[in-house]
Amino acid sequence: MLRLALFDLDQTLLNTLPRFHKIFNLALKHFHAKEISWEEFIKHYKNDDLHIFIPVEHRQFWDYFLEHYNDLECVKDTPIDGSLETLQFLKRRGIKVGIITGRMVPREEVWKDLKKFNMDAYVDFVYTRRDNYEDGRKRTELIKRALREMGVEPRETIFVGDYWPDMQSGREAGVITVGVLTGFESEEKLKKYGADYVIPSVKYLPTLLEKIEGK
Repeated sequence: MLRLALFDLDQTLLNTLPRFHKIFNLALKHFHAKEISWEEFIKHYKNDDLHIFIPVEHRQFWDYFLEHYNDLECVKDTPIDGSLETLQFLKRRGIKVGIITGRMVPREEVWKDLKKFNMDAYVDFVYTRRDNYEDGRKRTELIKRALREMGVEPRETIFVGDYWPDMQSGREAGVITVGVLTGFESEEKLKKYGADYVIPSVKYLPTLLEKIEGK
């Protein structure tokens, strides 16, 4: 029986690609590199090779990027279709919900975004990279921390994300991993790195959970 649902935030529950583009350019400018167009950004984001534009050590760049993710408000940010309804579904089922995001910002900043999109009432806790985990890609330790603090077993927990390191982290923590395609990662790659299931978006999570629990 499922007792805990953990979610990545960006491109999983919220479409923040326009903000991603703005902050990526902000970081490029900070490190004295040329900014890129939206078209270039989307092309290389989908190819997972934005690193070709980075003029400094990658960890240094991405740390700056993640620290400043909430510096700019972007009116083009939107909830992923069906995300609110999915959170409401989990609430009705009595399933605890946690957000584990790679943003290196205070938790309060994430709560502000959740409140903006009326999601805050359906989320029980938030972890950000300020809560510390490895290099900002793998979230294994924070998943394990959530299990301890919520008093649940890995088999009672799902972790939902759009990026291959999310799946890798979930596999290492021993939880059920669900990949979503709203971050433009391929189904094959998500499964390669540990996705037990892949769905088009979080909109389809309730149907998947009903199938899983019906087994």
